[in-house]
Amino acid sequence: MKASDKSKEELMSELRQMRQRVAELEAAEAEHKRTEETLRQSEERYRTIVEEMEEVYYELDLDGNYTFFNDVMCKQLGRTREELMGMNYRVYTPEEDVKSVYKIYNEVYRTGKPRRWYPMVNIRKDGTRIFVEDSIFPLRSATGEIVGFKGISRDVTERKRAEEALRQSEEKYRTILEEMDEGYYEVDVAGSYTFLNDVVCAMLGYTRKELMGMNYRIYTPEEDIRSVYKVYNEVYRTGKPRRWYPMVNIRKDGTRIFVENSILPIRNPEGEINGFRGISRDVTERKRMEEERRQMEQKAQLASRLASVGEMASGIAHEINNPLTGVIGYAQLLLQEDLPENIRKDLETINDGAQRVANVIQRLLAFARQSKPQRTYVHINEVVATTLDLRGYHLETSNIKVAAQLAPDLPVTIADAGQLQQVFLNLIVNAETEMKLAHGSGRLTVKTEQIDTIIRISFEDDGPGIAKENLERIFDPFFTTRQVGQGTGLGLSVCYGIVSEHGGRIYAESKPGRGATFIVELPIITEDKQLEFAEPAVQEQQKVTGAKILVVDDEPVVREFISKVLTDEGHQVETVDNGEDALKMVKSKRYRIILLDIKMPGMSGIELYKRFQKIAPSLARRVVFVTGDIMGARTTAFLSKAKSPYITKPFDAKQLKIAINRIFAEGR
Repeated sequence: MKASDKSKEELMSELRQMRQRVAELEAAEAEHKRTEETLRQSEERYRTIVEEMEEVYYELDLDGNYTFFNDVMCKQLGRTREELMGMNYRVYTPEEDVKSVYKIYNEVYRTGKPRRWYPMVNIRKDGTRIFVEDSIFPLRSATGEIVGFKGISRDVTERKRAEEALRQSEEKYRTILEEMDEGYYEVDVAGSYTFLNDVVCAMLGYTRKELMGMNYRIYTPEEDIRSVYKVYNEVYRTGKPRRWYPMVNIRKDGTRIFVENSILPIRNPEGEINGFRGISRDVTERKRMEEERRQMEQKAQLASRLASVGEMASGIAHEINNPLTGVIGYAQLLLQEDLPENIRKDLETINDGAQRVANVIQRLLAFARQSKPQRTYVHINEVVATTLDLRGYHLETSNIKVAAQLAPDLPVTIADAGQLQQVFLNLIVNAETEMKLAHGSGRLTVKTEQIDTIIRISFEDDGPGIAKENLERIFDPFFTTRQVGQGTGLGLSVCYGIVSEHGGRIYAESKPGRGATFIVELPIITEDKQLEFAEPAVQEQQKVTGAKILVVDDEPVVREFISKVLTDEGHQVETVDNGEDALKMVKSKRYRIILLDIKMPGMSGIELYKRFQKIAPSLARRVVFVTGDIMGARTTAFLSKAKSPYITKPFDAKQLKIAINRIFAEGR
């Protein structure tokens, strides 16, 4: 149809449709522009957010190559955008970490789950290494397929450095605290442990786990809790430290130690006191030494002179054992000769007396804890009877009547008779003193009996008795109820230690005004246990003769005695009285054995031994020490370290022969 044939109405209708279509197109174009602008603004906002982030943002393809990242990443890795675009993560990852980083990306790809804040190390362009933490997420296409990865990374190098500095500082702090000789601790305001070093554990005998959270009241004697609380309260109220406050602590095993504490406040950031820190040092030994010095000054009872005996025992033993070796040795050699009966009897008297002196020296060392207990079969009744005889005159002159009720069928046991005699004597003397002070006379009943597997020895007096509050303290070191000069408080603690060493127990029963009973209970040692306590039997070794032996000893009688015995045994013996000459002799001659006295004037035996070690180790291995103070602390430590055989003075010919033959049997 031609336009001219259309009606006016039809033309107008088409025109309206065309205008409407144009309007729709214009509207669609405007909407498209708005959408594009919105998208542009959204992308701009997204890019702005990414660029303004403090953390690194990046995107990688599945091969690990960068497709997008923000400027923070350029700064973090020290590279330009052009250098990083398309770069693979392996380039800046340490070679040793590449495999582990790959596993992380592979895990995110396989599971589709992000991995948050994984610690990594990155290598900057200048070669320095930085510590980072990355959160890695899957990057998906419009269809949901994983086409790469996106991640956030933050540089934690400074934090790591700060943490390491803090760790080193804490480690240094902890090391200082652990290497301190004193105990260091921290407690909260209630007095419960929140921190402590190993010294505190050692002092109190608890493990760290046991002490953590423990309150001071647990290891403080009940009678001292109030005074200790006042000290802590004073520090809390005043904010001022309390320096070296004396306290008593109870160890886990029940023993008490003396300590001195410096207590200081702990403040929170606001300055409020929320706890206490302290330094504690064990002064038990110092207290003991101070008390022992006081004993010497006051010339107290022998049982209370532990310090003076301890200091003098080693020197006394050496000085006495040297001539005693000659007396015993020559007496026994002479007894082997065909002598007139009257001379033999005199020699036996000399020998018996010398043996008694030797036993006194051994007991002296044992009393001072300078030698090992001599555990042998012991009849307790005999020890009790001997002790009563020893004290009999004093008891009689003090108007003390003694009743001994000794069980006739009491079994023997393994113990140190000398140490038990020390315990019994101390208990008898204590009872005697109390009764004499109370009413000038008294009655002492000593009883022995067997109860199941123990032997019970009781000492009952009719003195003033012991106050109830003191019954639990009488065995504590330095505790005494007597006036100054009448007691040191060490006697019963020594008794407690000796009985405990024997596996027994000692305790007291008393009512004020009705006397006191001290009870000692000792286990009856079975055969198996006897074997543990008894000294190994000395067996005669196969005799060796013809050995060349050098004797180095400054004591003439000892040199001559050893020389005579060993020469009679068929050995070639040479003697010398000092270390310098001995050194010259061993350089020019070879000896099978060198008998060397430890304590000599000038060059000591220990110094000479060390010179031997420098000359030739084999020479030092042929040394056998001869000493009169074997259980002195320094001598014991040296022999333990040197692991050399030794012979103790005094010894007789038989003991010397056995010792020498045993050494030959050992292949020396």
